[in-house]
Order: sequence, then C-alpha cells, then structure tokens
Amino acid sequence: MTPMWDGLALRPPTVSWPYVGEVFRSLVGVLLAALAAWHWAPIGVAGMAVAAVGGAAVAGAVALHDSPHARVPLVIGVALGIGMTVLVGALTSGSNPAFLIVVVAACLSAGMCWAISRNAGLVATASCVVLVTCPAAPDGGSALRAAALATAAGLLQVVLVAAWPRQRWKVQRRALQDAYGWVARGARRLADEPDAELDATALFDLRAAYVLTESQARRRPPAHRGLHALPERITMTLNVLRTEPASPALRDTLLAGADALDALSGTDRAGRAGAQAALRRLGESAVALAGPSGSSTAADRFRGQVDEACALHFAGVPGLIGAERAARAAIIDQLSGNSPILRHALRLAVATGVGVALARGIGLGHGEWIALTVLLALRPETAHTYTRCISRVVGVLAGVLVATILTGLLEPAGPLAAVPAVIALGLSYGLAGLGAVPMTGALAMGIVFLLDIQGSVDSADLSQRLVAVVLGGGLAVASHVVLPDRSMVRLRQRAGELLKAEIDYAATVIRGFVHPIPHAASTLNTAWQRAVRARSAFEAASGSLRAEAPEVRRWLSSYRAALNAVTGACVALEDKVAAAHPERLDPRFVVAVDDYVDALRGEPPTAGQPWIVDARHLSETDQQLRDAAGLLERQDTAQRVLLTETETITRYLLGLDVSRR
Repeated sequence: MTPMWDGLALRPPTVSWPYVGEVFRSLVGVLLAALAAWHWAPIGVAGMAVAAVGGAAVAGAVALHDSPHARVPLVIGVALGIGMTVLVGALTSGSNPAFLIVVVAACLSAGMCWAISRNAGLVATASCVVLVTCPAAPDGGSALRAAALATAAGLLQVVLVAAWPRQRWKVQRRALQDAYGWVARGARRLADEPDAELDATALFDLRAAYVLTESQARRRPPAHRGLHALPERITMTLNVLRTEPASPALRDTLLAGADALDALSGTDRAGRAGAQAALRRLGESAVALAGPSGSSTAADRFRGQVDEACALHFAGVPGLIGAERAARAAIIDQLSGNSPILRHALRLAVATGVGVALARGIGLGHGEWIALTVLLALRPETAHTYTRCISRVVGVLAGVLVATILTGLLEPAGPLAAVPAVIALGLSYGLAGLGAVPMTGALAMGIVFLLDIQGSVDSADLSQRLVAVVLGGGLAVASHVVLPDRSMVRLRQRAGELLKAEIDYAATVIRGFVHPIPHAASTLNTAWQRAVRARSAFEAASGSLRAEAPEVRRWLSSYRAALNAVTGACVALEDKVAAAHPERLDPRFVVAVDDYVDALRGEPPTAGQPWIVDARHLSETDQQLRDAAGLLERQDTAQRVLLTETETITRYLLGLDVSRR
C-alpha cells in the first residue's frame, strides 16, 4: 500500500495522476463528516470536528490502499479504532493524570505499530493526533455519541469506496484471472502434449493493464508490481519443463499446478481450500520429479512460483487471527534495546507526554500544539534523525502561521468553515511528493482550520500557537539527543538506503534496454544523483563510527567493494542504452528483463530494518534471464552486454550480507 499521505504526488504534466478520482472521493467523505460534526457536536464543535474529520481522513487515506485486496476490512478497522480513541479521550480528558497515562500509552503503542508497516504507524500516529485534541465530554452519553459520530465518519468512506470503486482494478482483476486460466490450460496441454510450446505473448494484455510509471514502479510493493509478471514467469518455466523427460511425476506436477492456478482464475469454486490441496499435491509431485539428487530446478521453480501466486492472491484474506498473530510477531521482534522502532516509540511517548503535561501545567493557550508538533515531527528515521525532524517542525510552523492568518482575515463562519480544512487536506496529498515541509505544513493548516471552526482568532492566538510549536519542536529534537539510535544500527540503515538507491539506478538503466526511457538524460541523471547522495550519507555515517572491531572494518570494505562493482556495471550499461533498440526485441526477452528489474527493486523500505534484496527471487529471475538469452538475435549486441553486466550485478548483490534474506 502507499504511505498514508503519499497516495498523490505532484508529477510532470505528461504523466497522469492515477489517484485524483480516489482523492476527490475521500475529500467528499471528509467534507460530509465535517458538516455532521458542525450540526451534532456532543463534545464541542472544534473537538468534534477534529475527531470526525480525523476519522474520515484517515479512513479515506487507507482506502487508497494500493491493492484490490482487503480495502474494506482495513477501512472498517480504522474507523472503529478512531471511534474508540475518541471515546477514551472524551472520558479521560477532564482528568489530567488519567489523560496523561492514556496519551503516553497510546503514543507508545503508535510508535510500535511502525514494526507492522509504515502505514500502520502513520494510522496509529493520526489516532494520537485525534486523542490529544479531544476535549472532555460532559457525561458518558456525550462521549458515546461523539465516538459513534467519529466511527460513522470513517465508515462513510466504506460506503463511498463501494459506490465509487476503482475501475482500473476491475480491468486488472479480470485480466489477471484470464491470465491464470490461460496458464492453467497451458499446463494441462503440456501434460498431454510434452512437445507443445507456450507463447507468453497471449499475456501481454495483462501487462498492459498493470503498466506503471517509473516512479510508481519504485514505490509499489511486489504484491502489486509482480501481479502481472507471475503468469509470465510461470509460462516461461513451463517452457523449460518441456525439456524434462516425460514421466508420471512430470504429468502430476503440471496437473497439480494447473489445479492451483484454476483457483486463482475463478473457475474452481473450491477457492482457497482447493488451492491449498493442489499445492500439497504439487509439492509432493515436484519432489518426486526432482528425485533423490534434487536435479529438477525447473520443477522446484514452478512449485515456488505457483505457491507465490497463491500467496499473493489470498494475501488479502488472512483472517483476523492470522493478521493479529503477524502483527504481534512483528512487534515482539522489535522489543530489544537496539531496535530503532522501540526507541522511536519511547521518544514519541515521552515527548508527547511531556508536551501534554507542560501544556496543562503552565496553562498555555493552544497548548495542544506542543503535543501535535511532536506527533507531526517524529518518525522512526534512524538515518535522518535531525534533518527531517527539523524540516517537519518548520513545516508545522509555516502551516500554523499561514492558516491562523487566513482564519483571522477571512473569518469563515458556519458550516463553510470546514471547507478550508478539506482544501488543506487535499493539498497534503498533492504536496506529498515535494518533501516533508510542504506536506506537514498542509496537514498543520488543516488542523488549525478545524480547531478554529467556531470563531475568529487574533494575534495573541497566533503567538501562543507559535510558542507551542517551538516548544514541541524542541521536545522532538531533544528526544533524539537523549535517546539516539545506536551508531551501528544507523550505519546499517544508511547502508540499506545506499543499496536501495544503487538498485534503483541499476533498475532504471537496465529497464532502458527493453523500454524507451522518457527524457532519458534527466531520468538517468536523477537516479544517479540519488545514489550519489546516498553514498555521501553512508560515508558520513561510517566516518562518525569508530570501526575498531575487525569484523566491522571487513564489512565496510567488502560492502564498498561490492557496491563499487555494481556501480561500475551500471555505468558500463548506461553507455550502451542508446544503442539498445528495444523495439526489435523478442517480447519474451522483454518479460525476462522486466521480471529481473522487479526482483531487483524488491520490497519498499521499512522503518525497523535496513533495506535488503530478496536473494531467492533475484536468483530465480537471473536464471530466467539467462534462459532467455537464446531469444536474442545477432544484432542485439547491447542486450548481450546487458546479460554480462547483470550477471556481475547479481553475483555481487548476493554476496552482500546486508542484502541477503
């Protein structure tokens, strides 16, 4: 899924915005929630506006989940969570000790949610924003009504998602089902006619349905990017299986794989149970085909690919128990003193708690902005402690300043006062691609407009808010000083960032051999500059670490040597891109290169671990690329250089200890 506010980034005019309709749908829900909060405000208009709009906004952002699976359950879960937050906040806000305990516990939990995923961390942090702005309810009934209204605001997004589904996903789902059905029929054909050859060009409609821009391909997880590639990879593996001697084990392997793929195509009504039974048969027959020596690597590859396809297809329905177990395991894995997630959770909980206590202790007007600034500024970015934190504080300052001045000048009144908040939220989507300062500033503007929904402001309000933001920014920076991440952890995070930047550069260059690169010079230069900046940051982090241990020095030396080799291979390839002539290539070779690039890019970076390459997937696609070498013609000299250099890239990447899974 995309990061919560990264669903829509500003792009060049030549590239369409795929999320405009979905963002507009989300903003419609936010506006309706704000109007409802104006008319029914059991805990005050301002507090109810933040709660209702927060529920609708967070649920709407989750509805931009970058996969057709499990959107509705996710949105429902978020809506219920925001409603529970409002209920607890409204009941405890009147008691300083109780509210402080609740805030610290909520922020500690929100910080640990980053272990599950970036989106989970952002959603939990957003719920804390709702919590710290929640006023006290006059009685329990009012608190229940406020929670119900906040929950209903989130559930409204479910209705909008159902009424306004993404048409592109319908096309993709249909194309994917047709593709798996075609591959299943092809496997059965090979079982009956071992000499038959399958032509993967029949799957190109599926690839067209899943086409991505370069920036989308870097951001999307393999669960989305690889959906179109799997049927193609399975087809190419089936063609390799043609070379196996005909045997009952080979026939059983092909038929079991076909049965599993039928469950994905929608023709097998047994669904998940049928796929699991077929996968068990496939595993047994593939082992029998390999024999005692395990010689049939193609059969093992076929089994792994079909298993991966089933895992991706049914990934959206793990069940509540399975999802809860996975989340709990991810959090438990981060419960160590070296964990950057645990340290972020402690920083967030302590700084926000101190901010709430300070605001209530000194009676500062608009003191909630101390805690709000901490929540908007702190992220578990081990390798970017002060720079991005301070950048976000600057964004909050700018947003508070602009929004307060606009409120004072325009003095919006009545339900229309919610419109500026909705516009600011829309800006936060649009500005997400321009960096932390503008996006955080837009979010801060939206919160100001909601808090001022009932009346005008003056210069005293502005000065109090700015003082509160400065205090919150000071707490955020101080938390990094008091509880910094371990130096070695920070270095490995920088190493992961450098590896990811080098991989993105390599992927951009390699893709140019099979697809024309729009604005080739600027695109390649941008990818190269990202790698250069990441290398400078890595060297700065390694320079600040006293590498007295011999194993650390050896690791640094081998890491630099491996990345230098990868960079050298990419530079050699970049010189050949202009002579690639991708228009005359066999489409099956194009598929093999695209799959290799997809394996290179791997999963998106996570907060708790340095970025790594999926070694198994990379090895598999590298072998697939070698198998496709026979599809090249004599004049495809640039692509032959590509095969040589990608072999070098793969060898060095698999040798990196930080890159292996």
